[in-house]
Amino acid sequence: MAVGIIVEYNPFHNGHLRQLNWVKEKFPNDKIFLVMSGKFTQRGEINILPYYKRVIIAKKYGVSKVAKLNFEETVQAAHIFAKNAVLKLYNKFKIDKLVFGSESNNPNEMFKIANALKDNSEEYYKLIKNFQKKLKISFPKASSLALKELTGESIEMPNDILGLEYIKTIVNNSLPIKVFTIERNIDFHSETTKDNFASASLIRKMLFERKNVKNFTPIKIEKITNKNYSIYKNFKKNILKIHKEILSKIPVISEGMENLLIKKSGINNYDLFIDECTSKRYTSSRIKRAVAWISNKKILRKIIKNKLK
Repeated sequence: MAVGIIVEYNPFHNGHLRQLNWVKEKFPNDKIFLVMSGKFTQRGEINILPYYKRVIIAKKYGVSKVAKLNFEETVQAAHIFAKNAVLKLYNKFKIDKLVFGSESNNPNEMFKIANALKDNSEEYYKLIKNFQKKLKISFPKASSLALKELTGESIEMPNDILGLEYIKTIVNNSLPIKVFTIERNIDFHSETTKDNFASASLIRKMLFERKNVKNFTPIKIEKITNKNYSIYKNFKKNILKIHKEILSKIPVISEGMENLLIKKSGINNYDLFIDECTSKRYTSSRIKRAVAWISNKKILRKIIKNKLK
Protein backbone atom coordinates (compact mmCIF):
# COMPACT_ATOMS: atom_id res chain seq x y z
CA MET A 1 0.00 0.00 0.00
CA ALA A 2 1.43 3.37 -0.99
CA VAL A 3 0.53 7.02 -0.51
CA GLY A 4 1.57 9.59 -3.10
CA ILE A 5 2.01 13.34 -2.65
CA ILE A 6 2.90 15.94 -5.29
CA VAL A 7 5.24 18.59 -3.87
CA GLU A 8 7.62 21.44 -4.52
CA TYR A 9 8.71 22.25 -0.94
CA ASN A 10 9.58 25.83 -1.85
CA PRO A 11 10.48 25.82 0.98
CA PHE A 12 9.52 22.92 3.27
CA HIS A 13 7.46 24.40 6.12
CA ASN A 14 5.26 23.45 9.07
CA GLY A 15 2.26 22.92 6.81
CA HIS A 16 4.18 20.26 4.87
CA LEU A 17 5.28 18.63 8.12
CA ARG A 18 1.66 18.63 9.29
CA GLN A 19 0.67 16.89 6.05
CA LEU A 20 3.32 14.17 6.39
CA ASN A 21 2.44 13.57 10.04
CA TRP A 22 -1.24 13.29 9.09
CA VAL A 23 -0.43 10.66 6.46
CA LYS A 24 1.76 8.67 8.85
CA GLU A 25 -0.95 8.72 11.51
CA LYS A 26 -3.79 7.80 9.13
CA PHE A 27 -1.86 5.19 7.13
CA PRO A 28 0.82 3.86 9.52
CA ASN A 29 1.58 0.78 7.40
CA ASP A 30 1.89 2.60 4.07
CA LYS A 31 5.02 3.96 2.46
CA ILE A 32 5.04 7.60 1.36
CA PHE A 33 6.21 8.48 -2.14
CA LEU A 34 6.66 11.93 -3.65
CA VAL A 35 7.00 13.48 -7.05
CA MET A 36 8.90 16.73 -6.70
CA SER A 37 9.72 19.55 -9.09
CA GLY A 38 13.38 19.97 -9.95
CA LYS A 39 15.14 23.31 -10.29
CA PHE A 40 11.98 25.09 -11.44
CA THR A 41 8.50 25.29 -9.97
CA GLN A 42 5.28 24.78 -11.91
CA ARG A 43 4.89 28.58 -12.04
CA GLY A 44 8.26 29.00 -13.74
CA GLU A 45 10.26 30.27 -10.78
CA ILE A 46 13.48 28.78 -9.40
CA ASN A 47 13.06 26.75 -6.22
CA ILE A 48 14.99 28.42 -3.40
CA LEU A 49 16.65 25.13 -2.43
CA PRO A 50 18.16 22.63 -4.90
CA TYR A 51 16.37 19.37 -5.58
CA TYR A 52 18.81 17.13 -3.69
CA LYS A 53 18.47 19.16 -0.49
CA ARG A 54 14.69 18.97 -0.66
CA VAL A 55 14.91 15.20 -1.14
CA ILE A 56 17.09 14.91 1.99
CA ILE A 57 14.54 16.94 3.95
CA ALA A 58 11.65 14.79 2.69
CA LYS A 59 13.37 11.56 3.70
CA LYS A 60 14.24 12.98 7.10
CA TYR A 61 10.53 13.37 7.80
CA GLY A 62 9.41 9.93 6.69
CA VAL A 63 9.27 9.82 2.89
CA SER A 64 10.44 6.52 1.36
CA LYS A 65 11.33 7.62 -2.17
CA VAL A 66 11.14 10.70 -4.39
CA ALA A 67 10.75 10.92 -8.17
CA LYS A 68 11.86 14.06 -9.98
CA LEU A 69 9.69 15.97 -12.42
CA ASN A 70 11.93 17.37 -15.14
CA PHE A 71 11.67 20.88 -16.57
CA GLU A 72 9.31 19.98 -19.40
CA GLU A 73 7.03 18.04 -17.05
CA THR A 74 6.98 20.80 -14.43
CA VAL A 75 6.88 24.21 -16.11
CA GLN A 76 3.44 23.78 -17.61
CA ALA A 77 -0.15 24.89 -17.15
CA ALA A 78 -1.84 23.32 -14.14
CA HIS A 79 -3.72 20.62 -16.06
CA ILE A 80 -0.57 19.41 -17.83
CA PHE A 81 1.58 19.56 -14.69
CA ALA A 82 -1.08 17.64 -12.75
CA LYS A 83 -1.33 14.93 -15.39
CA ASN A 84 2.45 14.51 -15.54
CA ALA A 85 2.74 14.33 -11.75
CA VAL A 86 -0.09 11.87 -11.10
CA LEU A 87 0.95 9.53 -13.92
CA LYS A 88 4.57 9.54 -12.74
CA LEU A 89 3.48 8.74 -9.17
CA TYR A 90 1.32 5.87 -10.36
CA ASN A 91 3.66 4.44 -13.00
CA LYS A 92 6.78 4.60 -10.84
CA PHE A 93 5.42 3.73 -7.39
CA LYS A 94 2.01 2.13 -8.08
CA ILE A 95 0.37 4.32 -5.44
CA ASP A 96 -3.18 3.48 -4.40
CA LYS A 97 -3.76 6.73 -2.48
CA LEU A 98 -3.17 10.39 -3.34
CA VAL A 99 -3.10 13.09 -0.66
CA PHE A 100 -3.20 16.84 -1.24
CA GLY A 101 -4.16 20.04 0.56
CA SER A 102 -7.53 21.55 -0.27
CA GLU A 103 -9.50 24.64 0.65
CA SER A 104 -12.89 22.92 0.30
CA ASN A 105 -11.73 19.54 1.65
CA ASN A 106 -14.38 17.81 -0.48
CA PRO A 107 -12.82 15.25 -2.86
CA ASN A 108 -16.17 13.55 -3.51
CA GLU A 109 -17.51 16.74 -5.10
CA MET A 110 -14.35 17.01 -7.20
CA PHE A 111 -14.87 13.46 -8.46
CA LYS A 112 -18.44 14.35 -9.48
CA ILE A 113 -17.14 17.36 -11.40
CA ALA A 114 -14.32 15.36 -13.02
CA ASN A 115 -16.74 12.68 -14.20
CA ALA A 116 -19.13 15.31 -15.58
CA LEU A 117 -16.28 16.93 -17.51
CA LYS A 118 -15.17 13.56 -18.88
CA ASP A 119 -18.69 12.84 -20.11
CA ASN A 120 -18.90 16.27 -21.73
CA SER A 121 -15.26 16.90 -22.64
CA GLU A 122 -15.92 18.09 -26.20
CA GLU A 123 -18.44 20.67 -25.03
CA TYR A 124 -16.18 21.70 -22.13
CA TYR A 125 -13.19 22.52 -24.35
CA LYS A 126 -15.44 24.21 -26.88
CA LEU A 127 -16.76 26.48 -24.12
CA ILE A 128 -13.21 27.28 -23.01
CA LYS A 129 -12.20 28.33 -26.53
CA ASN A 130 -15.35 30.41 -26.93
CA PHE A 131 -14.80 32.23 -23.63
CA GLN A 132 -11.14 32.90 -24.47
CA LYS A 133 -12.03 34.26 -27.90
CA LYS A 134 -15.03 36.29 -26.81
CA LEU A 135 -13.74 37.71 -23.53
CA LYS A 136 -9.98 37.75 -24.25
CA ILE A 137 -9.27 36.03 -20.94
CA SER A 138 -6.70 33.54 -19.68
CA PHE A 139 -7.09 29.76 -19.96
CA PRO A 140 -7.61 29.31 -16.17
CA LYS A 141 -10.36 31.95 -16.11
CA ALA A 142 -12.03 30.53 -19.23
CA SER A 143 -11.84 27.03 -17.71
CA SER A 144 -13.54 28.28 -14.56
CA LEU A 145 -16.38 29.88 -16.56
CA ALA A 146 -16.79 26.74 -18.69
CA LEU A 147 -16.92 24.60 -15.57
CA LYS A 148 -19.58 26.86 -14.05
CA GLU A 149 -21.73 26.79 -17.19
CA LEU A 150 -21.41 23.04 -17.68
CA THR A 151 -21.78 21.78 -14.10
CA GLY A 152 -23.10 24.72 -12.09
CA GLU A 153 -20.08 24.35 -9.81
CA SER A 154 -17.29 26.82 -9.19
CA ILE A 155 -13.70 25.97 -8.27
CA GLU A 156 -11.84 29.17 -7.43
CA MET A 157 -9.12 28.43 -4.84
CA PRO A 158 -5.57 27.47 -5.95
CA ASN A 159 -5.29 24.09 -4.22
CA ASP A 160 -8.80 23.07 -5.25
CA ILE A 161 -8.04 23.99 -8.87
CA LEU A 162 -4.89 21.86 -8.85
CA GLY A 163 -6.65 19.11 -6.90
CA LEU A 164 -9.42 18.92 -9.49
CA GLU A 165 -6.77 18.48 -12.18
CA TYR A 166 -5.23 15.59 -10.20
CA ILE A 167 -8.64 13.95 -9.95
CA LYS A 168 -9.40 14.55 -13.63
CA THR A 169 -6.21 12.62 -14.44
CA ILE A 170 -7.33 9.75 -12.20
CA VAL A 171 -10.80 9.71 -13.79
CA ASN A 172 -9.67 10.13 -17.40
CA ASN A 173 -7.11 7.33 -17.06
CA SER A 174 -9.27 5.04 -14.88
CA LEU A 175 -6.53 4.83 -12.24
CA PRO A 176 -7.25 2.76 -9.09
CA ILE A 177 -6.32 5.61 -6.76
CA LYS A 178 -8.29 6.84 -3.75
CA VAL A 179 -8.02 10.53 -2.89
CA PHE A 180 -7.71 12.03 0.58
CA THR A 181 -7.55 15.76 1.24
CA ILE A 182 -6.29 17.81 4.15
CA GLU A 183 -8.00 21.13 4.72
CA ARG A 184 -5.56 24.00 4.43
CA ASN A 185 -5.24 25.99 7.61
CA ILE A 186 -3.92 29.05 5.81
CA ASP A 187 -4.58 30.51 2.35
CA PHE A 188 -2.16 29.63 -0.46
CA HIS A 189 -0.81 33.17 -0.95
CA SER A 190 -1.74 34.55 2.46
CA GLU A 191 0.33 37.48 3.70
CA THR A 192 -0.62 36.72 7.29
CA THR A 193 0.46 33.96 9.66
CA LYS A 194 -1.59 31.65 11.87
CA ASP A 195 0.10 30.22 14.96
CA ASN A 196 3.26 28.57 13.57
CA PHE A 197 1.95 28.36 10.02
CA ALA A 198 2.68 30.62 7.06
CA SER A 199 2.24 30.19 3.32
CA ALA A 200 5.28 29.25 1.23
CA SER A 201 5.00 32.54 -0.68
CA LEU A 202 5.11 34.55 2.56
CA ILE A 203 8.08 32.54 3.83
CA ARG A 204 9.94 33.18 0.57
CA LYS A 205 9.18 36.88 0.85
CA MET A 206 10.48 36.91 4.42
CA LEU A 207 13.64 35.08 3.38
CA PHE A 208 14.32 37.55 0.56
CA GLU A 209 13.86 40.36 3.10
CA ARG A 210 16.33 38.64 5.48
CA LYS A 211 13.63 38.07 8.11
CA ASN A 212 13.61 35.19 10.60
CA VAL A 213 11.38 32.27 9.54
CA LYS A 214 12.31 29.71 12.20
CA ASN A 215 8.77 29.76 13.67
CA PHE A 216 7.28 28.59 10.38
CA THR A 217 9.65 25.87 9.19
CA PRO A 218 11.40 22.95 10.94
CA ILE A 219 14.49 23.36 8.76
CA LYS A 220 17.33 25.84 8.87
CA ILE A 221 17.58 27.93 5.71
CA GLU A 222 20.72 29.94 5.02
CA LYS A 223 20.59 33.38 3.47
CA ILE A 224 19.25 33.20 -0.06
CA THR A 225 18.90 35.45 -3.07
CA ASN A 226 16.13 35.67 -5.63
CA LYS A 227 17.54 33.53 -8.46
CA ASN A 228 14.75 34.49 -10.85
CA TYR A 229 16.67 37.65 -11.73
CA SER A 230 19.51 35.55 -13.18
CA ILE A 231 17.21 33.63 -15.55
CA TYR A 232 15.76 36.92 -16.75
CA LYS A 233 19.22 37.90 -17.99
CA ASN A 234 19.34 34.70 -20.05
CA PHE A 235 15.82 35.35 -21.29
CA LYS A 236 16.79 38.82 -22.55
CA LYS A 237 19.82 37.40 -24.37
CA ASN A 238 17.93 34.54 -25.97
CA ILE A 239 14.68 36.17 -27.03
CA LEU A 240 16.35 38.55 -29.46
CA LYS A 241 18.45 35.77 -31.04
CA ILE A 242 15.63 33.36 -31.77
CA HIS A 243 13.26 33.59 -34.71
CA LYS A 244 9.61 34.24 -33.87
CA GLU A 245 8.63 30.98 -35.51
CA ILE A 246 10.79 29.07 -33.02
CA LEU A 247 9.36 31.02 -30.09
CA SER A 248 5.86 30.12 -31.21
CA LYS A 249 6.77 26.42 -30.98
CA ILE A 250 7.45 26.65 -27.24
CA PRO A 251 4.60 24.74 -25.51
CA VAL A 252 3.69 27.52 -23.07
CA ILE A 253 3.49 30.16 -25.82
CA SER A 254 0.47 30.61 -28.08
CA GLU A 255 -1.90 33.18 -29.59
CA GLY A 256 0.88 35.53 -30.64
CA MET A 257 2.23 35.77 -27.10
CA GLU A 258 5.77 35.85 -28.52
CA ASN A 259 5.09 39.33 -29.96
CA LEU A 260 4.26 40.68 -26.51
CA LEU A 261 7.38 39.13 -24.97
CA ILE A 262 9.63 40.60 -27.67
CA LYS A 263 7.98 44.02 -27.38
CA LYS A 264 8.50 44.16 -23.61
CA SER A 265 11.96 42.54 -23.56
CA GLY A 266 13.69 45.90 -23.29
CA ILE A 267 12.54 46.16 -19.68
CA ASN A 268 15.54 45.52 -17.43
CA ASN A 269 13.71 44.53 -14.25
CA TYR A 270 12.25 41.00 -13.96
CA ASP A 271 9.36 41.95 -11.67
CA LEU A 272 8.43 44.95 -13.80
CA PHE A 273 8.56 42.81 -16.95
CA ILE A 274 6.15 40.28 -15.41
CA ASP A 275 3.80 43.09 -14.33
CA GLU A 276 3.89 44.76 -17.75
CA CYS A 277 3.09 41.51 -19.58
CA THR A 278 0.36 40.34 -17.21
CA SER A 279 -3.21 40.98 -18.30
CA LYS A 280 -6.64 39.38 -18.17
CA ARG A 281 -5.48 37.32 -21.15
CA TYR A 282 -2.09 36.24 -19.74
CA THR A 283 -1.62 35.41 -16.06
CA SER A 284 1.64 36.29 -14.30
CA SER A 285 2.34 32.56 -13.90
CA ARG A 286 2.08 32.03 -17.64
CA ILE A 287 4.49 34.88 -18.30
CA LYS A 288 6.93 33.44 -15.75
CA ARG A 289 6.74 30.04 -17.43
CA ALA A 290 7.49 31.64 -20.80
CA VAL A 291 10.53 33.42 -19.33
CA ALA A 292 11.76 30.13 -17.86
CA TRP A 293 11.43 28.28 -21.17
CA ILE A 294 13.10 30.99 -23.23
CA SER A 295 15.95 31.31 -20.71
CA ASN A 296 16.72 27.57 -20.98
CA LYS A 297 19.32 27.03 -23.75
CA LYS A 298 19.09 23.24 -23.55
CA ILE A 299 15.33 23.31 -24.12
CA LEU A 300 15.65 25.84 -26.94
CA ARG A 301 18.22 23.69 -28.74
CA LYS A 302 15.83 20.75 -28.47
CA ILE A 303 12.95 22.79 -29.95
CA ILE A 304 15.16 24.07 -32.80
CA LYS A 305 16.39 20.53 -33.51
CA ASN A 306 12.81 19.23 -33.70
CA LYS A 307 11.87 22.13 -35.96
CA LEU A 308 14.64 21.25 -38.41
CA LYS A 309 13.60 17.60 -38.69
